[in-house]
Amino acid sequence: MALLLTPQERKLLKGADAGFTLRNRILMLLILFFVVKLLFFPEQTSTDLNIPPELRDLRPYLQYRGVFIALTTAIYYFSYVKDWHFERISLVLCSVAFTGLAMDFFNVYSWIQGPVSPLVLGFIGLRLVVIYALLMNAIRADRAPPLPRSFWG
Repeated sequence: MALLLTPQERKLLKGADAGFTLRNRILMLLILFFVVKLLFFPEQTSTDLNIPPELRDLRPYLQYRGVFIALTTAIYYFSYVKDWHFERISLVLCSVAFTGLAMDFFNVYSWIQGPVSPLVLGFIGLRLVVIYALLMNAIRADRAPPLPRSFWG
């Protein structure tokens, strides 16, 4: 009998994962923090990262990263709200976020002078929280709340 059900009815039988709303809210808050910090305060970000003054030309790179994060977030939430290949998009964006963190170890964090500050470790920790939330949403995409979904739900 389960094979006769539509995909939406199968989702309803499994039940929705209550953690989706919490993970989406955490994702949205952290992404807003990173986008605002990268787009509007790139000089402060490079100062927080303890990058030497002669290498302050990372400002365009940081702003491009902010724009990239904003665009991928828009695609992610569109796929979530409209249920448009959500499981695939969330898995791809999880891998993109992990790859971006690995790239930043070579492109940004390698320019840090002196000991690594606790602020930098905090930024890396927040990025790991984002990657974890994206991974959990990708793994449990079949248990997403039923349609219609809200932006914060």
